[in-house]
Amino acid sequence: MELDDLKAEWAKRDSALQQTLNLQKALLRDVLVDKQLEKLRRRQVLGVVELLFYLIFIIGFGAFLAANWGRWEFFIPALFLDIWTIAMGAITIAERMRLLEVDFSAPVLEIQKRLARLQAERARVFQWAFLTGQVLWWIPFVIVLFWGVLGVDLYRLSAFMPVYIASNIVIGLALIPILWWAQRLLGPRLAKSSIGRSMLDSITGRDLAEARAIGARLERFEAEAA
Repeated sequence: MELDDLKAEWAKRDSALQQTLNLQKALLRDVLVDKQLEKLRRRQVLGVVELLFYLIFIIGFGAFLAANWGRWEFFIPALFLDIWTIAMGAITIAERMRLLEVDFSAPVLEIQKRLARLQAERARVFQWAFLTGQVLWWIPFVIVLFWGVLGVDLYRLSAFMPVYIASNIVIGLALIPILWWAQRLLGPRLAKSSIGRSMLDSITGRDLAEARAIGARLERFEAEAA
């Protein structure tokens, strides 16, 4: 056998070996992904407890609105609370569906970019949910709760109560731009610390934190395989 024939044979065998290694690497990657994705697949879009509370509030606010049509001092705060609850539930479901649609067979860099965008979206949603919720879930909710459950009209409980209600709502609205500015100023600094990252993971959800962990494991696997 001549030298050129030997070179051609070795090149052929090297190509076959490389194809076998690539196949084994792909199979190992698939096994790793499937094993880690079991946790995400088992997670429902809304947990049983979350869904129960969500339905209780939606039905409760709906019944309150039907019973208090025309009594606008009670109807309007209940309407805002109902809209807020429905919107937050719909956004939560949409976010979790987008997470389940992430293609973990894609390149690691693309996966990490997708998860980073989802995390940023969830952080923004939490930010605005908190900023608006601190207004709605204090005075308006207490007004609805006392009237709907106890039959107590807080507007007429005392002469000072209307002033107290109005001042609290005004303060809550005024806090929105202040808290938003504080978050914009301190948020990037907190995200760089281990405590800040832990807080961000707790805010954006365990399912997203687990998905990011899968991405990190895939990155280590790709580095070791290379």
